[in-house]
Amino acid sequence: MSLDLKNAIKIGLNQKPLLKAIGLILMLSSVQAQESSDDSVEKLENTEVYSKGIKGSLLDAINAKREASGVVDAISAEEVGKFPDKNVGEALSRIPGVAISRDFGEGQGVTIRGLAPGLNITQINGQAVGTAQWFVLSQAERNFNFEMMSSEMVAGVKVYKSAQADIDEGALGGTVDLLTRRPLDLDSGTFDASFDMQYGDLAEKWDPSGSFVYSWKNDDSTLGILVAASLQNRTVRRQATETFGFFGPADTRLGDNFVAPNSASDRGIIPWGVGSALFQQDRERVGTDINLQWSPNDNFTSTFHYFTSKLNADNQNQNFIGIPFRGIFAANNPSNGTVDNGIVTGLNVRGGDPAVWANHIAFDNIYRDGSKMQTDIIDLELEYSNDNWSLEGQLGATVGQGQNNDEFYEFWAHSQDPRANFDFTNGSQGPRIDYSPSPWVQNPDDEMALYFAFDQSNRMKDREHYYQLDFTKYIQWGAINEFKLGWKYRDRNFAQNRYVDRLSGGVVGDVTHSLGTAGYFQDGTYTVNHGTSMGSVTTFDVNRALMRQAFLNSPTCGTVPDGDMCVQRGIFDKAASFGIQEQISALYGMMNFEGDSFRGNFGLRYVNTDLTSDAYDLAQSGIVTTSQKSSYSEFLPSLNFVYDISDDMLLRFAAGRAMSRPAPFQLTSAVNLTPETSSGSAGNPNLGPLTADQFDLGIEWYFDESSLASATIFYKDIKDFIFNATAAETIEGVNYNRITRPRNGPSATLKGAEFIYQHNFTDNWGIVANYTYTDVGEAVVQDVIGDESTSRNVKFPYSSRNSYNLTGFYENQDFSGRISYNYRSKFFVSTVETGESWANSQAQLDAQFSYKFNFNWSLRLEALNLTNETIEFSYISQDGIKLKGTQLENGRRFYLGINYSF
Repeated sequence: MSLDLKNAIKIGLNQKPLLKAIGLILMLSSVQAQESSDDSVEKLENTEVYSKGIKGSLLDAINAKREASGVVDAISAEEVGKFPDKNVGEALSRIPGVAISRDFGEGQGVTIRGLAPGLNITQINGQAVGTAQWFVLSQAERNFNFEMMSSEMVAGVKVYKSAQADIDEGALGGTVDLLTRRPLDLDSGTFDASFDMQYGDLAEKWDPSGSFVYSWKNDDSTLGILVAASLQNRTVRRQATETFGFFGPADTRLGDNFVAPNSASDRGIIPWGVGSALFQQDRERVGTDINLQWSPNDNFTSTFHYFTSKLNADNQNQNFIGIPFRGIFAANNPSNGTVDNGIVTGLNVRGGDPAVWANHIAFDNIYRDGSKMQTDIIDLELEYSNDNWSLEGQLGATVGQGQNNDEFYEFWAHSQDPRANFDFTNGSQGPRIDYSPSPWVQNPDDEMALYFAFDQSNRMKDREHYYQLDFTKYIQWGAINEFKLGWKYRDRNFAQNRYVDRLSGGVVGDVTHSLGTAGYFQDGTYTVNHGTSMGSVTTFDVNRALMRQAFLNSPTCGTVPDGDMCVQRGIFDKAASFGIQEQISALYGMMNFEGDSFRGNFGLRYVNTDLTSDAYDLAQSGIVTTSQKSSYSEFLPSLNFVYDISDDMLLRFAAGRAMSRPAPFQLTSAVNLTPETSSGSAGNPNLGPLTADQFDLGIEWYFDESSLASATIFYKDIKDFIFNATAAETIEGVNYNRITRPRNGPSATLKGAEFIYQHNFTDNWGIVANYTYTDVGEAVVQDVIGDESTSRNVKFPYSSRNSYNLTGFYENQDFSGRISYNYRSKFFVSTVETGESWANSQAQLDAQFSYKFNFNWSLRLEALNLTNETIEFSYISQDGIKLKGTQLENGRRFYLGINYSF
């Protein structure tokens, strides 16, 4: 059926939003195809853009690595709109030296060469990208959340691991640059549309997603536009056993031991609490990417780029918590239990007499409707070039906005109630709570009551304006063939504000000081399955509407007598609210050189940062702001050198200095004090950046067109790294014994090696493998409390000693498939209580298959986490005793999709 332009638009506008856009562009493509058969012939002669497949994308990545002057790894899309993974973070985890976090089953933050996500930066087309977080426990950091980026919008990714003068500073581990497509680089009428259904085996639900990419340019290739859009829905279910802090080894009072025993065998470690947690979320991500290009002649090109992505992240978390710690350390409270090798392996916690037992069963229900985050970018790039020189100007702005809401309700059973019972065990599967001694848990009456509630909103904004000017002169000074001079100015603002309505006056054990008993709010049951070998817990569900009604109907504090239950409304949380402004000026000069068997660059980047930290004076009853200013400058030299040993082998060397700025939450001047314990916590606006003098040496053998074997060793001497120190301070004339704030520390070293092997054994079969070894040293720091000074070792978080990837693939004209295995060894997370928190080793097996029916249509199947691996954490005490901690199960995910390309 023939369609003219008018009818195509009319029909397209009658469709639903995403289908409307896909349908409209598909019909426009049909019009164009019918009007110009010559264009169709030209497209068939230029099919490499659409049909390069796995082998073609791997070849692109190899060529990008080979041609780079510095230490660079790359990923290329297989075809327009077809990135290797559904999540860009997942694809990055295939690169040597790169590891990702998957706390919610999807790639989020990126660790590069053992350095945490906050010590790396992510850019889009070489420029900053504002970011924020949707999760209530996330801090204001600089790391990009890859959940925001639809893979269909990405043409490729480059990871710069060595310093280079013309690349923005800010990364200690590496810089990730996400590259979008440009319309003048594609054939006019390029179109790709996909529709997927995703199934999560824990959620047991199918979710739809769709995307399209359309690119057009005129016959003279002087004007072009590319539009990409995506919509993804995902139902998330995460089941977990959560531990809340460990205590000990400490004296235990088990059985008849009413006094502190002298034997070390009676000293044990036990968690404060163990929760059976169920996290559920409905996600919707909508993204749009628009690129406009105008190039009236060979000398001038202008590019306008607009990108937006919004993630609606409504979620809820339910956690039924047993608190064994309170059943073992209270004085004169014998319990039946066992201690084995310094670990409390069993404990029978019972309510009732003696009356001094602390409350030991809680039930948290948290709702986070309206939680969301959004990233916007607007960028204009102008470039003029001739045979002798080029000038490029760029200006733009990016904004990241996040909001996490927290509607919280907490039930408690009273310790004096003989029905409040559970059995605690800690064996090979880790800590567990058995509620069999409390059969009411699935259908309660008055055994628990709702004593605590609050409604909180946390709002964050990360905004940056940037202006950049780059001049390149083409010269012939011996081997030097290019001189580059550049200037850049950035004005970046971080802001966070928190507002709370909080219930006051709840008294556990006194039902008259509660919002009601559990029987009133009870509304069915739900089950948390802690993995196939970890058991399950079934407890009562609640009616959220009834809880919220009880909370909203409570009187406002000040309208009832002191001590009565009431709600403090409209509280502005000054301790959690702050603003950070950075004005960053950078100037660089760089020389590119090339000879018969060598090439590279050397340069110097100078950067100055002026910082203003705004916070609220907690000592004042009103909203009084305080402001502190600081400034620092750095010279960042760099050298990248490549020597061609032969036609297929090269030697690569890089040296330079890198820097990374502190996280925004570390720079706040706010002080949170607890006079009762003479302690508090604070930020530190005087923090300086972390710096590293770094070196790389590698050899690369390109022994076939699509084959590579390489080895690279790297070394970083890291200075002024940031740690939390505790010391006595005088604040507003008052002496405090313990004030904890971030400080710059001494030096630490990081060293390691990366190995890559990639080869096509036949025209159809191939393998990609890499391995990274990282050794991050510890540093000794000092805490000064009163007159005592104590030293301790500080570790870098998120650094796995070993990580590797293995991918096998098969591809012919119609079918392609790959199976990928990803592994990282255990890594340090943080110092907690009397020990350390570690993440256990993590592995994931994924598979992808696609089949082409013809030139236009293809079918795709993807499966993630096929072996249903759990994410596990451990606690290691100061005595070296190791216990299992939190265990997260995200389940498997499957994608089934169909793709149309034209």
